[in-house]
Amino acid sequence: MSMQLVLAVNTSEDGKSLADSFRWCWLGADGTPANDAIACGDREALRLAVSSHTSAPLGAWVILPGSRVSTRQLEYSDKEKKHLRNLLPFQLEDSVVGDVEELHFALGTPAEGKVVVAYADKTWLQAAFAELAAMGIEVTHCWSAPLTQPLAQDASSEAGAHWTLGLYEGQVQLRYAATMGFSVAYAQGRLALQLLLAEQVSGEQLPALHLRAASEQDLAALVEMIPPGLQAQIASQTLADPWALDFSNSSIDLCQGDFSQRLPVERWWKLWRSIAIFAGVCVAVHLGTLLYEIHKLGADNLKIRQQIEAAARLAIPQGRVVDAEKQLAAILRQNQPTGQSASVIELLAVAMPQIAGVPSVSIKGISYAGDLGELNINIQADSFGAFESLSQKIRDQGLNAEVLSANAQGNVQSARLKVSKNP
Repeated sequence: MSMQLVLAVNTSEDGKSLADSFRWCWLGADGTPANDAIACGDREALRLAVSSHTSAPLGAWVILPGSRVSTRQLEYSDKEKKHLRNLLPFQLEDSVVGDVEELHFALGTPAEGKVVVAYADKTWLQAAFAELAAMGIEVTHCWSAPLTQPLAQDASSEAGAHWTLGLYEGQVQLRYAATMGFSVAYAQGRLALQLLLAEQVSGEQLPALHLRAASEQDLAALVEMIPPGLQAQIASQTLADPWALDFSNSSIDLCQGDFSQRLPVERWWKLWRSIAIFAGVCVAVHLGTLLYEIHKLGADNLKIRQQIEAAARLAIPQGRVVDAEKQLAAILRQNQPTGQSASVIELLAVAMPQIAGVPSVSIKGISYAGDLGELNINIQADSFGAFESLSQKIRDQGLNAEVLSANAQGNVQSARLKVSKNP
């Protein structure tokens, strides 16, 4: 069954650190401690009690002595509501000893232009939290002792109408509102009560007093402390266990701001450190492998590009090779016949036998214009009549033949014979 640790701490004699004695209990699911779940002891006893639980650090609700925490009700305007945590401390500059920067402030719930502020010495509170953390205790909630005293059931109906006074371990704990209260030594209890009455009570309206103590002797001492004029205001006297407290979170939780509960990153890191390190090594190896493969593929790609360029130089002996694939494709498209009416093979198959049949005609060159479908043959003969006779023979075979650019150099006649398919 899940149990909640509640720890009451005290200050040392110099007031600068925790005392060497603690009280603690374990709350059950119903919010009440069992008799065997209540204990007290020094640091080592507390450390041993904490270490017996599997979870570390152990979450705890901490109750601080009322002498370490003060409460004040302050006013604010609507314009200041969004910045209360930064603005309210400076309202107390003239009423606190020391610098407000050295104090930790926790705020109650703002309502109707008023808010209660609880404040404590920041250095002491940091040292207290750190000392508990060293014992394996993580503070999840923190309250002042007097603000854990239960209020009367109808105390919320009229603010200040019902006050709870408890006497425990020589300390008078007075809670006079849901978020306001203080602790004083028993010897100063009557004076503190009279001063509070003078400040809080106006006219003839007096609060109802609810007294609590752990023994008949303490309860009688608490009654004796009440000023004679307030004896008639004692509404109840209750023998109550020191752990019969109000854990309803109606009071101000000091775990705010710098002392708010943090994510247990350190605990998570301890649990997952080995797995995180292994995962990091795997990621590093994977990245290293990828980088090696990228380098290798880059080298292979460079080698292939060099081979492509070398092969391209066979078709493009001159000029700049920028993109060998595109340049070779362009050359190939240029050399492919497009739109011709007869293929070169068909023209050669008709014209060449006719030329071969005229011994006096010799061929000096052949070219083919693919886009026009024309076969151009440079020929030579000893007479121009041989050209005309040859062209006529080709025309007789069903092709169009025409002698062009005829000229004579001595006894040698040269001409260009254009052969194409008839349209």
